[in-house]
Amino acid sequence: MTQSSELTGGAGFSFEATVAAFYMVALLGEDTAPALNNRIVSRVALQQTAFGEPLDDIIVDAYSNSGELGRLSLQVKRSLTISNATSNADFREIVKNSWATLLKEEFRENVDRYGAAVGTISEASWRDLYNVCEFARASLTYQTFFQRFNEDGNAGANHLRIVEAEHL
Repeated sequence: MTQSSELTGGAGFSFEATVAAFYMVALLGEDTAPALNNRIVSRVALQQTAFGEPLDDIIVDAYSNSGELGRLSLQVKRSLTISNATSNADFREIVKNSWATLLKEEFRENVDRYGAAVGTISEASWRDLYNVCEFARASLTYQTFFQRFNEDGNAGANHLRIVEAEHL
């Protein structure tokens, strides 16, 4: 598989380091950071595949006001294309690893979080992906989520394209 000149030239790593720096600054300042729901950063770890983290780029542990520890697991991409093109492995990998993170025995719903930190993404794709995520949050079961994509459902073809992208 060919690699991006940004990655081989170091730009991909520089973007990951920039994202990690946000969380490390919060760690040093005993503060919160993006996607932590006001939790205070207590640990930042990078490249954690060897330690069982499917979304391995940045792992952030953070405490709530009540002392409850939560974990944020992130995959970092300088840019991300959301499509069902066979060549678009990055998006499918993020979805697959997000699912694996959710299924981990120690994952706590409504406490732990997972996702991707992305530098550039098309506005339309971002909006469609955001809506699919909102559909998932509003669904009580996976059956009710997938009902949205039936002929009588409230999701459009642009949303279905995102859901189907992971299965190619």
